[in-house]
Amino acid sequence: MRIVEDSQAFSVEAEYDGDFWFVKVYVHENGNVRHRFTYKINHPKDEESACQRGWELFKHRHLRQS
Repeated sequence: MRIVEDSQAFSVEAEYDGDFWFVKVYVHENGNVRHRFTYKINHPKDEESACQRGWELFKHRHLRQS
């Protein structure tokens, strides 16, 4: 899943280990891709839902400005 938020590019990937989804958020800067966070999520039913939930968590915790 690729996302652009406030002129920043991100990608989100999810892997299921049989019990949990491990959702990884990457930031794309100047042609480089850097891993930012991995979330361990247990309730989404599929990869798309897991990616969406991981992105919501990342956005809320790291992109919201007060």
